[in-house]
Amino acid sequence: MAALIWPPNDLKLAQRASQRPPTYLLLVRRASQITIANESAAADEYLQVKLSIPVTVTGVQGVSGGMARLPCVVTEHRPGDAPVLVLWYKDGQRQPIYTLDLRPHNEHEAEGREDADNGSERTVYSDDRGSLLHLRPLNTLDSGIYHCKVDFQNSPTLQAMVNLTVYETPSRLVVQDHKSIEVRGDVIGPLMEGQSLKLHCVAYGGRPPPSVSWWAGPRQLTNRSRMFALDGAPISARDLHTKRISYNFCPKNGRNRALFDKKLHGTSGYLVRTELSIPKLGREHNKANLTCKASNNNITEPIQTSITLNVYLNPSHVTIRDPGKPLVEGVEVKLTCEAKGAYPRVHLEWELTKPGSRQKAKNSPGTIAMGEGRWVSHLELVPTDADHGAELTCIAYNPDMAPPNRDDHRPAVSDSTILNVHFKPRVSLRLGSSLEGQPITEGMDVYFECDVSCNPNARSISWFKNGTYKVDQDLKAGVLVSGKNLVLQRLRRTSAGNYTCVATNDQGTTTSNVVPLAIRYQPVCLSGPQTVAVAEGESVRLTCRVDAQPNADLHFTWYFNNTIDTMEVEGHRVEVHQGYSILDYKAMSARDYGTLSCWATNTVGTQADPCRFTVVEAGPPERVRNCRLENHTVGTLEVHCEAGSNGGLVQTFIARVYAALSQTLLATLEASDKPSFHLQELTPGNDYHITIVAVNAKGSSDPEEIDAIRLKAAETRHLEAVPATSGVSPLVGVFLGLVGGFLLLLLAGVLLTRGRSFRWRNNKG
Repeated sequence: MAALIWPPNDLKLAQRASQRPPTYLLLVRRASQITIANESAAADEYLQVKLSIPVTVTGVQGVSGGMARLPCVVTEHRPGDAPVLVLWYKDGQRQPIYTLDLRPHNEHEAEGREDADNGSERTVYSDDRGSLLHLRPLNTLDSGIYHCKVDFQNSPTLQAMVNLTVYETPSRLVVQDHKSIEVRGDVIGPLMEGQSLKLHCVAYGGRPPPSVSWWAGPRQLTNRSRMFALDGAPISARDLHTKRISYNFCPKNGRNRALFDKKLHGTSGYLVRTELSIPKLGREHNKANLTCKASNNNITEPIQTSITLNVYLNPSHVTIRDPGKPLVEGVEVKLTCEAKGAYPRVHLEWELTKPGSRQKAKNSPGTIAMGEGRWVSHLELVPTDADHGAELTCIAYNPDMAPPNRDDHRPAVSDSTILNVHFKPRVSLRLGSSLEGQPITEGMDVYFECDVSCNPNARSISWFKNGTYKVDQDLKAGVLVSGKNLVLQRLRRTSAGNYTCVATNDQGTTTSNVVPLAIRYQPVCLSGPQTVAVAEGESVRLTCRVDAQPNADLHFTWYFNNTIDTMEVEGHRVEVHQGYSILDYKAMSARDYGTLSCWATNTVGTQADPCRFTVVEAGPPERVRNCRLENHTVGTLEVHCEAGSNGGLVQTFIARVYAALSQTLLATLEASDKPSFHLQELTPGNDYHITIVAVNAKGSSDPEEIDAIRLKAAETRHLEAVPATSGVSPLVGVFLGLVGGFLLLLLAGVLLTRGRSFRWRNNKG
């Protein structure tokens, strides 16, 4: 509601400009002159009436510190009827704030004057015609309703209304952190990925209160603002608009004065704050530019300030590069780990995890920056068989952030690979677990377990006994070979020995440890039945040797058996040693000849078949028999006979060669094992006489004689021995050739001559 001074004789109303005209409060100085008025109040010399008068109201906006141009209606009603006086009033004041006198003043230009009591330090002037009122510089006190009154020479007075709105932009715009501490500079950080962030955009002052908002590029993030007094107390927009205006007539000076309540009015009495909350910073926020804007009008550009987020980032990706081929035991390999996405840097670590252990891998020179957000680390590894199947992990983290927690979720990323190490077999041999601690006895079934660890798998597993003898499958013998197992069924004494298994793969061959197989078995005689010749009254020392396992603490028992009875030999005549027993036996009479049996017993049992000694009466051997002659080549002869009884003693055989005519001993040959002799350097065409006897400690046998042997040149023939005639001289043939006596004597002389020239070899000993 605008206040107007309305003299009754000068009332001129402007043409109606709106359907809903404003309501004016008209103050009339002389109430008696009002003929048409709705009296609303009367006191003393004042009369208040309310009239609804349509008046044109023009809106003008300006910014504190700027300039405003207020328009006024100065249109001529009739030609030649120019305006003579322009008066400007503000907010119902009775005293004009500016007067423009357009009447001629001694042919000078029209001049205007500003009321000295304008309440503002500003410049006020008008153009020559008075159509525009200029105000500069503006402040918020200039806001209000301006009334322009134009007087003409003849035409009625024109009036216009101008609503001037002056905006005051915020005096200061800052960014504060969550503790309301101002952020200096245009970068905030370092901030950590994953943390929350709260920023405050604070605008100080401004009328009307500004709208404060956060932006990321063209996208508005938030504009939810709150107002606070400088002491931090929250306030509302209503508190800022406490402005009471009243007009009072002052009888002394006749002027109106506006009184203002300036509560919270000004540029520093309050602030507007908008909070930006980011629950979790991500990598999209690094280097992000956030802009805070404050605006309270559409005349000027919003004031703004920007800030860049410096967010430290953990790596986003980490990869262990595939070496492209299997690792080989003992061969150094270089492994590479690559990390990406960290800011501003990254640290790479290697860990090797095996069952029950985790340790940092050595021989890593550190992390190398490759540029473009890439980092690598190289690990020089010499793998062993223990590394096969281990987990190799590359851990990437930002050292400027919290270090990784080994026992909890760590702010790091990692990549793992299972090592594939090729190595030659590791072989371990043992008896089957069910046989542990159990004695192995002849006749049992046993099995071996060959534990093979290798990569790649073994292509062959072989079994060996005593290092050289290869054990192959033999179902009949009870030998079963099945992969890593060897089964021996129905154990024999010969199965005992040192066993190994040998495994082979692409990396080599390995022999296992030696597992001895000791088989317990009852005693067995080491030699077959023996015949011992003893003369009456003589003693013989008999040794009974057995094979037994175990062979300690053997017990021996001797028995004598003849055609009459069987008896145990007295213990005092028996000696017991490790693995054998000795019996001193003496044959006193014919009843002492028979069979002695030796029985040995160990913890397994008593031998099933004893060691036997047949005691016979000692005597000379029997003569040889069935002799045959063979002439293989010229000048050689072989004699083969069959031996007779040796008389219970060791016998040897002696052959003697004589010249048939002269009975001259030409050679003596001896054989120890059998009566076979090889005669050489014999002269074809001559006759020879051979005797063969068997000899032992008790004497010699009767001779076996072979007479009238003649060798023919280049002839091989089989000769039968001709038994010698007892008491007949070998020269009988000479007397039978009576007719050729002389020739025979001559021939005998020749033979004797040649016989003395022969060289014979004696094979005896």
